[in-house]
Amino acid sequence: MNSNDRQYQLFQQKRNALAVLVKQQIDVLHSLNMTETEANICKLEERILTDGFKVLVVGEFKRGKSTFINALLRQEVLPAYSTPTTAIINEVKWGDKQKAMLYHKKPASGSPRPPQEIPVDKIEEYVVIKDSGKKEGQESPYEKVELFWPLELCRNGVEIIDSPGLNENEVRQQVTVDYLSRVDAVLFVLSCEQLGPSISEQKMIELLSNCGHEDIFFICNRFNDIRRKEEQERVRQHGLSQFSNLTKQGTKGIFFITAVDALEGYLENDVNRIKASGIELVEQALATFLAKERGRVKIVRSEKIFRMSVEESRKIIPQRESMLRTDLQTLEKRYADAQESLRSLEKERESIVRRISNFREDIKELVRGKARELLNKVNEKLDDWVSEYTIQESVKLFSKDIFNMEAAAKRVVEEVTQYLSSKVEKEFTQWQRHELQPFLGSRLDDLFRELEDKAGNFFSDLDRVRVEVSGTKISKLDVEVEDTKISPINRILSGIAGFVFMDYGSAAIGGLFGYKEMLKSLIPQIATVAVTIAFAGLNPWVLIPAIFGSSTLQAFIKVNGINDKVKQQVGKEYGSTLQASNQPNEVANAVAAKIKEIEDGVDGGLGSEIQSVRTQVNSILAEKQKGQVNVDQKIQELKLLSEQLNAIDGELNELMRQVAQM
Repeated sequence: MNSNDRQYQLFQQKRNALAVLVKQQIDVLHSLNMTETEANICKLEERILTDGFKVLVVGEFKRGKSTFINALLRQEVLPAYSTPTTAIINEVKWGDKQKAMLYHKKPASGSPRPPQEIPVDKIEEYVVIKDSGKKEGQESPYEKVELFWPLELCRNGVEIIDSPGLNENEVRQQVTVDYLSRVDAVLFVLSCEQLGPSISEQKMIELLSNCGHEDIFFICNRFNDIRRKEEQERVRQHGLSQFSNLTKQGTKGIFFITAVDALEGYLENDVNRIKASGIELVEQALATFLAKERGRVKIVRSEKIFRMSVEESRKIIPQRESMLRTDLQTLEKRYADAQESLRSLEKERESIVRRISNFREDIKELVRGKARELLNKVNEKLDDWVSEYTIQESVKLFSKDIFNMEAAAKRVVEEVTQYLSSKVEKEFTQWQRHELQPFLGSRLDDLFRELEDKAGNFFSDLDRVRVEVSGTKISKLDVEVEDTKISPINRILSGIAGFVFMDYGSAAIGGLFGYKEMLKSLIPQIATVAVTIAFAGLNPWVLIPAIFGSSTLQAFIKVNGINDKVKQQVGKEYGSTLQASNQPNEVANAVAAKIKEIEDGVDGGLGSEIQSVRTQVNSILAEKQKGQVNVDQKIQELKLLSEQLNAIDGELNELMRQVAQM
């Protein structure tokens, strides 16, 4: 076992130890009839045991990405494609035997098709678009391929996600929307032969930053292909200066390797070649980052939610004991008297959810208006962009173009459309960062401040009902973890909605009990998702057929047929397409959909809290119906459960002390 494996196994030991304590807590919750909390902690247990490390590998075509992944895996798992036509994502996971599962995209209507097993040696037939001459206009019917493989890295809980190349806007959309919010680490493969970053690479780095990924690992491949030592040193210094300020890791996050040497070294068991390839430094840094930094975050996140359930249990025990000691008639009367208060709590719940719903509709309209203003501004700039652009592959009258003027004109249309789309995408990105994100941040901050007050009042009223029904005298109603008061919003979201926000893989340890820290992670991702979805509709390969096929442009080409006038007409058609587009609605709907997740989570969380009061009282009434002997036994069990909670707390404290030293 090497040092990297030991780091991963240390994390797994601590994670499994936490899972054991969570299992003990589930038993306590079950004994206390805390049904709603038990359901949430069961989800937490599953999350702890199954949540591995997701590593996304990105890079442009011809940077050696597939070879690098195979080198990490130490086997030729992924085929190295010869054309830039990779259409879908490949996920490489642990499996006792080799297996490949193909997932179909969800249809617009009807039931989704179940995943199907495909031959491992036939993967390329599904993940590659064959007709490279027409690839831009095609779309794969598949979502992803899962590859299960008996690989040591994957056995350690690491899942490698192979993204398509970055050369297409459509690809960047898929990677951004579906994966960036869920991955633990990003490995960015570059080539020492073209150590940019290129325009596509710059755009992906910006997307990564927007989604909170600050610890990017830059993999500068094919370093040993540079034969002269002085040239290697020049490339190394150039790479360090270009990328060190783009990752929180600084120069420690930049690696110069030769993936093909690493892979062949592993396949041939050539230790010297492996060492010379530079891959071991990447493996060591990745293991340290995942097992220690990201592993600590995963454990601490789960521990905080776990501790909240422990503290809730401590509050419930004296309430249950008091109800068990209360005579049946008195308890039934208290419960009957509390019905009006419970109905009032339902109204409070409805009021809070309605406030979020109204906010969602308001923000949807405001974002739609801002997006429309953006399109109007972009449209005003089109003429200047068209005028300043020089066509690179113009129509030449005294050449073969004269025999097929329509094909030559289409070439110009494609070039100008791609240029205009790149300018529009830049405008969208700047708008996202400088206008949409600050706007959403301000409005959501106002909403969450208001919800903090409303949720605080809700919990005060709820806890007061608990006290009145149980007859306990508790002066401290707030839930605290390690002397930190849990904010009302996080008290709600740690339950049902907590599992929505736990998917943000890039989030740090801090801020688990404050909405402001949550918003720091949430807002950039809402904005990024919204803008990326919107721009997908402006993909040049979607626009080109529509623009070229317009009757106005076709007639114009037949009459005039030369460069500048075709360029100007493309600009006009592009502007018309922008004005008629549905992009403002797409942006607004995407933002509203993310806020709906918050709304549904809060609704479910508040409903669960109210139901927990009814569940507790009804369970005690059922116990009392069984007679005094049963009641006395249950009171004794409460004392044992209290001791068990103390034991869990003590073991958890020791475990977290060890985790802090990982």
